[in-house]
Amino acid sequence: MLGKIRRDLQQNLFKTKLTEIINTEHPLVKLAGEISWDKMESELEKLFSENGRPSIAIRKIARMLFAQGNV
Repeated sequence: MLGKIRRDLQQNLFKTKLTEIINTEHPLVKLAGEISWDKMESELEKLFSENGRPSIAIRKIARMLFAQGNV
């Protein structure tokens, strides 16, 4: 999933943008750009309760499921 890492990026790892490090042509990167995350969050947040422990961010859960191939 990594693109070619240039030597200057290794020197400034914490100053670089993620898009300069990852392969933007990877299918999962393209899929993430196609999903309307705000709409997904607004639809799914109706299923959560205000009581109890705070949930993990909906985007994080959805991305993990996509990465596993369960969706």
